[in-house]
Amino acid sequence: MRSRIPSFLVATLVLVIVLVAWGGFVRLSGSGLAIPDWPLAEGKVIPKPEIKVWIEYIHRMLAGAVGLFTVGIAIAIFRSPVYRPRLGGHAWAALGVLAVQIFYGARVVLEELPVDRVVVHLLLAFLFFAILIRMILRAQDLQRDESSRGSVAGARALAAFAYVTAAAVFAQAGLGAWVASSGSSLACPDFPTCQGLWVPKLEGQVGIHFAHRLGGYFVFLVLISLLLNAARVPLPPRARWPLRLAGVLVSLQIALGIGNIVLGLPLAVAVAHLATALVLFGTLLVASHELARL
Repeated sequence: MRSRIPSFLVATLVLVIVLVAWGGFVRLSGSGLAIPDWPLAEGKVIPKPEIKVWIEYIHRMLAGAVGLFTVGIAIAIFRSPVYRPRLGGHAWAALGVLAVQIFYGARVVLEELPVDRVVVHLLLAFLFFAILIRMILRAQDLQRDESSRGSVAGARALAAFAYVTAAAVFAQAGLGAWVASSGSSLACPDFPTCQGLWVPKLEGQVGIHFAHRLGGYFVFLVLISLLLNAARVPLPPRARWPLRLAGVLVSLQIALGIGNIVLGLPLAVAVAHLATALVLFGTLLVASHELARL
């Protein structure tokens, strides 16, 4: 009988995307401290019927669902003679990151949203997302015909390039969390200049905001360089499509970033900006994996 582990991994991955996007909604809507205690909600299991309270409470319920799915998948992997050798280490890594993430989630609430805790909390979510993607790809590899994989000259270098680009997106996400949690999102209210200057003084909130802009330019240039190098290599569709998707996503991400500034940080645009960053990160990891197989 075909294992359901890959399907549950994909379902958990989708749930993590929703969870991260909803976490951005919690923070940007000012609901992060609507429930000041943890794990209960003002001493209750079910909180009072207030909008911001339930925005935060839904985030906790989504996190709980991700936790239950992860534990269930890990148990299934450990019991499977097929998946245990290939995914057992990743399952332990996912459980470890999940445990640290729960700890930091609690600290974020109990310590009233300290900037460093918020940044680490988001980066742990990205790391957990990366582990899930790796597990899905390795599970798929078990079902693929290795004899038809082939070999492409230059693919190994492109795989490393894609991985480095994913790391740049990861760092940029951390900068984005720093900007949002420090209240620096509109420290530069104009674009492409910052308070009328092309290069402002890198101090205080302006410095934090402008560092994120510079990071965005860097990610864009690195990704474009990756795509130009990949265009010269005859890649199969499985390796080509994630690169093309990454090009689309980085363009969308820049448009959303500019929209955040010129439109005054609308909630929908800001949440989409975060979600797109996560999907771009995952797409680059898929590209790196597929290229490495060549």
